[in-house]
Amino acid sequence: MAGTNHRVFAIQYAHRDTNSSECFHGDYRREPMTMDYFVWALSDGARTVVVDLGFTEPVAARRGRQFLRSPADGLRQIGVDPDRVEHVIITHFHYDHTGNHAAFPSATFIVQESEMAFCTGPLASAGAFRHSLEADDLHALLDLNFAGRLAFVNGDAEVVPGVRVHHVGGHTAGMQIVSVATERGTAVLTSDASHYYQNFEARRPFNTLHDLPGAYAAFRRIRELASASDLILPGHDPLVLKRLKPVAPGIVELV
Repeated sequence: MAGTNHRVFAIQYAHRDTNSSECFHGDYRREPMTMDYFVWALSDGARTVVVDLGFTEPVAARRGRQFLRSPADGLRQIGVDPDRVEHVIITHFHYDHTGNHAAFPSATFIVQESEMAFCTGPLASAGAFRHSLEADDLHALLDLNFAGRLAFVNGDAEVVPGVRVHHVGGHTAGMQIVSVATERGTAVLTSDASHYYQNFEARRPFNTLHDLPGAYAAFRRIRELASASDLILPGHDPLVLKRLKPVAPGIVELV
């Protein structure tokens, strides 16, 4: 990928205990597993692009998640001032990616047109989809749209030199992944197109789906974009904290 090289940071802000039946489509074993929640920072030394917003502490309490810190506090630990962040990519509109928007008063939020259309359309209230959404966050996104602070993408687009978004679908109607130029080549932040390494490595889709064939197609697109398999970074895998370089407690960097 042509463009400016970036450092890639993963910031853990929450944790939960779960099981394999919640994490893999068609799995009925209910084997114990854990899930971590991350926001990501992509820095070229002059500016930082943030990927996803996480959820707030009240949402964590209501949904039974262990809240570790606010994503904004995690960003400050690596020297990023949320007040000055100009670009935030929202990969999709599930509750763990759309909170904390007020922490970024200077930002434009990059979203897929198809995600906004689906999550404000007739099926958003259906039980299979409603559970993953936070109405207050959707209201906030509508307000941000009226304020001119949403940048809509229909497919693939460059956010800044070296950082691009790519619509893949599957997990949600407007699921987008992020490719980023690094010194080692193109890294891919899969977000929830692949929650765990196992999802894309073994082609085992996550259990929450909008389009099952689309989820398999997303695995293929992830591999096409990444320069190497170890530059693929899943959205919720606790192994991210073990495979990347520790920077601070719960914060790691791709090297």
